[in-house]
This record gives sequence, structure tokens and C-alpha cells, in this order.
Amino acid sequence: MIQSHPVEDLSLDDKFVNNGVAMDDDLMILNFFESSTFPPPFTTTHDHDSLETSSTNFAPSAMSNEFIDFDDFPFHVNESSSVLGLEDLDPNFNIDLEEMRDWLENGDHRESDDSYYHQLSIYQEVTDTSMDVTSIIQPILNLPTQDMEINNELCTSHLAKAYGEAMANEQRELAEVIVRRINEKVSPVGEITERLLYHSFRPLNKEANDNYLKQESCKVFDAAFEAFYRLFPNGMFAHFTANSAILEAIPHDAGVLHIVDFDMGEGIQWASMIVALAQQQKLLQQFGIISQQITLKLTSIKWKNGDCICGQAHPHLRFEETKKQLICYANCHDLKLKVEEMELQDLVSEIKKTTRRGRRREWLAFNCVWALPHMRRRRRRRHVMEFLKVAKDFLANSDSNKTSNDKNNGIITFGDGDTWEKIEDYSCFGSFFDGYQEHYRALLESMEWNFHKRLAEARIAMECFFVAPFASCVALLEKWKEVKEVCEFEAGFGLKGVRLSSESLMEAKVMAREGESLYTVRIEGENANEMVLEWGRTPLVRVSAWR
Repeated sequence: MIQSHPVEDLSLDDKFVNNGVAMDDDLMILNFFESSTFPPPFTTTHDHDSLETSSTNFAPSAMSNEFIDFDDFPFHVNESSSVLGLEDLDPNFNIDLEEMRDWLENGDHRESDDSYYHQLSIYQEVTDTSMDVTSIIQPILNLPTQDMEINNELCTSHLAKAYGEAMANEQRELAEVIVRRINEKVSPVGEITERLLYHSFRPLNKEANDNYLKQESCKVFDAAFEAFYRLFPNGMFAHFTANSAILEAIPHDAGVLHIVDFDMGEGIQWASMIVALAQQQKLLQQFGIISQQITLKLTSIKWKNGDCICGQAHPHLRFEETKKQLICYANCHDLKLKVEEMELQDLVSEIKKTTRRGRRREWLAFNCVWALPHMRRRRRRRHVMEFLKVAKDFLANSDSNKTSNDKNNGIITFGDGDTWEKIEDYSCFGSFFDGYQEHYRALLESMEWNFHKRLAEARIAMECFFVAPFASCVALLEKWKEVKEVCEFEAGFGLKGVRLSSESLMEAKVMAREGESLYTVRIEGENANEMVLEWGRTPLVRVSAWR
């Protein structure tokens, strides 16, 4: 196997050298596949009519709104700027396929007298007899002739796996070569695997210029956000499950429901909570169970170094706008609502002061919904751990001061749209990378299932927003570095699981349209306290409750 040189010994443009023989990109990748468990990424066929590629003509189509009823959206959507009406974009909003056509017609169909496998067998025989192989290296570089079909999806999948293994072995130069090859073969308009690899490796392509696609997509970000939340169950499932667990656990004598939110964002989760809580309180009053309605208090944690997405307002300005909208919405439902923002350490001090003053009983719910696709930003894992530690310490200390019959002073709800529960199974970057590729492939499959083909441009815009930033190798490398630095995730936080109701499970199944698609919803975990949304057999979102 070719041994990679240290980064400092070679520039990225230098050829690899093995026993004094210069090696180009093709030979490097070929040697890698020969020395690994991957089969050659080509399939032989003599049926010229069956030749297929993943290239697709991509031009803006006059998309109709007949497939989407805008009146059903829980938000105001301006159809003229909606992501579902991208016909208003520049008519040049397309993908230039000239390079792809050139590659398909010329790039990888080099002249060859022998088949790939025949050459490979000769190469292996010569290698086994310890003969000088330099004389036959050039023929081996010839890729399949025109009577052989290149399965682009299989080829790029093998290359992606090779990238993960190369990075795990710290073979940086080999990884660079693999990235260049993958970027030659993928586009945002191909099949699912091709699109995933495009979003994964495009940020590593220094020659790529995707500014136009990003700029045009950003013009419809708000509409894309609303449509994504409405069309796909990921966000609604997480919010519904967490809200249901909180509502079912509130003691009837609580005067204030204080929800501490890890990342409020646009506050979309709490709009549905306001409606459900107001209805619950009215029913309890009607049956004489409570004398007066509860007050809802929302505290959003303020994190430093807040980021802006697609030119959106500063995080503080977004919070003020969200606060104004939520209070107005609560007033419409006759519910008392207080909304505030503070840093985590200030919250700890405030809670202690409230407890010492002996105010009207305040029941606390710590809510952390993290890494859902529709979120504009993704907080770091260490922030999640800090938040959960504060929540755990508060609940543990509160319970230690209560009798055995009065140990319901709060709850923790944790929604995970990432693959956190698998972290301990990842032995190296290769397995880590493969795990996330599986996760985002399932997400893309579920998105494609929900879109009509005529809405391909809208789907591309959504993938640009809600998949690309988190599936990129740049993001995964940062995440892998953080995983190794952050302490291990303690399942259950050392607390007791809160059982999720069968009624919530049934409603979640209806929400996900289980039976009509590959979406499935199930309950698992300690004391049946975790609900999982899956696409096929791949978990997309997990929500658990603890006290």
C-alpha cells in the first residue's frame, strides 16, 4: 500500500512518489482500493443501451402551486417570494452541465485495449511474483472502455468511504485527491447519494463558486423555513413530544410553569404550547380542579458568539421580535406569558433567589431541542452539556429536599436531531463519517419522498439551507474534534426516565403519516421515556423526558 508523506513534505499539488515512481491521482486511488476491502467501483456490461448516468438536465420549470395549499400554513406566506414559487428567481438559476457532459463523454472514457479486470489480474500476478511493476503502471491507469458501464453512485460511495478511511489514517494528501475526484462526479441535481456527496465535499473544493445559489436561496429563507416545518415531521414531532411530556407532568397546584429553553430560535415550539396549555387550563377550571390559570414563563438562554444566517437580523433583535409575537399570541388565548433572555449562570442565581423568597410555587421544565434540520444555527455540544448539567443539578438538589411523595419539582426534555447516542460506537473518523452519511442520506430520502418532481428547485433550495451546512466535511471535522474533547454523554443524565403516554405515541404516528411512507414512530428507553422518529430503520429525531 502507498504510504502517504507528511503534509509538510509535499504541497497539495505535488504527485505522490512510490519507490521513485511519480504517481498521479488515478494511481493513488487505484492503489488505495487494491489495498482495502472495497471492490473496484465499476461494473461490466456489454449493453450500450443500458448506459446510465446520474446527470440530469436542470432548468427552472414553471412550478405550479397546485400541489401546496398555502392557506393551510400556520404562518403568513407570501406566494410571490415563497420557496415553492422559485419561478420568480433569475431565469439563469440553473446548474451548468457542460462540465458534467464533457466528463461523461470524454473525461473517464479513455482508450484501452483490455478490460479493467483483465489488467488488474495481470497487475496482481506480476506483483505476486515480485517483478518490477513500473512498466505496467500506465495501462492500469486506463479506466473502463465504452463497453463498460460506470455506476456513478457506486463509484462515489466507494470514494466517500475511502475518504473516511484516509482521514482516519491521517493520509491528508490521499484525502485531497479523493475529494477532487468526488467533486468531479457530483452535482446538486443528481440522485440522493450524489447530492449528499455534493453537499459534503463541495466546501472542500477551493475552485467551487456557489455564491449565486446561496444568494438566491437566501432570498426565500423565511418561506423555506415555514415550508420545511410544515412539510416534514422532524420539527413538529420533536416539539409535540417534548410539549406533551411537559403538559402531562405539570402538577395541578403549580402557580407558574417556568420553561427554560436551550435555544428558543423563532419560538415556533412555544406557539403550539400556548394553545395546548390554554386549553388544558380551561378544562381544569371547568371541572373545578384548579381555581385559577397558571402563568407561563419562558426563559431563553443567551449564548455568546451568536451567529447570523443568510443575512438575518442579529440574534438579540430576533429574540425581541419573537418575544413580541409570542406575547401577542398568548394574549389571543387568554394566557399570561412572560418572556425573558439571560445567560446560563445568571439563570442559576435567579432560580436560587426565587426559591429562597418562597414565591408562588414555580414548576420548572428544562427543554433542550438540538440539531433539528430546520434550526438556523447549531449550538456546540459543550453548550448542550453545560445546559443539561445545570438542569440535572437543580432537579437533583430539589428532590433531595422533598419527601418521597413530593418529588415532582421539574422535568428535562431532550430532543436530539443528531446521532449523539451513537458517539461511543465511533472508534475513528471513518466510522464517524459513515454514520453521519447514513443519517443525512435518510434525511434526503425523506425530503425527496415529500416533494413532487415538479418542485425539484424548491427541494434544492431546502437542501442548501437545512442539509448542506451540517453534512459538509468541514462541519463534520469540527464536530469530530469536539466529540473527542467533550466529556462522554451520560445516558439519562443520572435521573429517572418519565414515561411517555400511549396517546402521545398515537398522535405522533398520525403526524408522521406512518403507514403511508417509510416514517415510523416507536417508544423505547428507560421506563419507555424516549420516542424515536425513523425513516426506514435510520433514526432522524429522538425525544426523551427525565426527572
